[in-house]
This record gives sequence, C-alpha cells and structure tokens, in this order.
Amino acid sequence: MNNIILNLAKNLNKIGRNYFHESTFNLIQRNFTWIIEGNSSAVNYDKNNAREIKVLKWFDDFWVYIEIKFIPKQCTRRKKKQLPNIFFTLSVFQGKNNDNIKIQLFRAEWDNYEDLSDKHPQPHWHIYPFHKYVEDFIESIKEDEEDFNSLLQNKNFPEIINLKKIHFAMNGRWSENKADVHKINAESDLLNWFSGVLNHIKKQLEYVNEK
Repeated sequence: MNNIILNLAKNLNKIGRNYFHESTFNLIQRNFTWIIEGNSSAVNYDKNNAREIKVLKWFDDFWVYIEIKFIPKQCTRRKKKQLPNIFFTLSVFQGKNNDNIKIQLFRAEWDNYEDLSDKHPQPHWHIYPFHKYVEDFIESIKEDEEDFNSLLQNKNFPEIINLKKIHFAMNGRWSENKADVHKINAESDLLNWFSGVLNHIKKQLEYVNEK
C-alpha cells in the first residue's frame, strides 16, 4: 500500500510541475496526508472548519493549497495493489504578494469514500461568496463598528444562502442518464482529473483576468 501511495504522490508531483514553477511544487507527507504549501498566509474554509494555512504562488495574483488524504484499506492477498480511499481538495486563493491574508475563491474536491452515497456529487466544486469575507471584516473592526454596519445596511446588501455548503457537481453526466457520484477506481482516474482541473482552472482565471 505504501508503494502505491508513494507512486501516486510522485506522479501527482510530475503533473503539478507542468503548471507551477518546477522547484516550488512538492507534495509534503504528514502521516496519511500529503500537502502543497507555500510561504504566504491564507484562511482555509474547509467543511465547518477555518484554519490558517500557507498557500503556494501560482500565477498573477492567484495562489493554491492542496491537501490529499490517502486512507489505506484492509487489503486481502488478492488485492494487494488496491487503491486507498482518497480525499483530494484543491483551493484557489487571490491576493497580492504583500497582502497579509489571501481570499479563498473556490475549491475543487473529490472524496472517494468506501461506500458511495448520492448525498454529494463526486467530484465537485465549492464556491466561496465574497459576502463571507465582508462579515468577517465587520467582526474584526474595533472602531466605528456601528457606523460601518449602518453603511452596509443602507447599501441594501442582499441576504443570500450559504453557497459554500453546496457541492456543485463537476462530472454530472446527466445527459447520459448516469449518476453524479464517481469513485476513483484507478490511479489514472486521479492523475487525469488532477491535470484536467489545473488546466481548466488556469484557462478560466486567465480569461476573467484579462485586462
């Protein structure tokens, strides 16, 4: 099992280095978790948790944090080469080099549970609406808090649902009358998906960032 995980990490590094500066992209092992991190601070909103992390510079003012958990399965003799359960999360942030904290934009995720359910599509996107950071900013204000709250209320900021809890399907295949929950059955599934996600995100960010 360890050889399978090491080989996966090695091949993921090869793909990542096609999209980042080769010397900076390197998965770091921490028990069953492998991460990509840089030297700039950000707050990562993941499920119900918020924690400070270090993000890696990608291009322009975009940054990335990657976390992959490989949970070994109990393998029989016949299935010694069985893939572990894989939980992959890739978050994209935005901010200038000198910004103390980068803003999380969205997250690409693939949770490969032992038993599939249709509760959440796999893989999927999470979107982080900007109003969350406005709320956090308001809470952090120590002076003139009342005046600032009044200003926001006068601007009629709308109340919207918490989009970050929604799992937006990434591979629905509804047109083929197939489910939106998919397992990682082979190493190539994860590697091809990772390469495709990086390529897609980069193209879209470059498009919306055109001056």
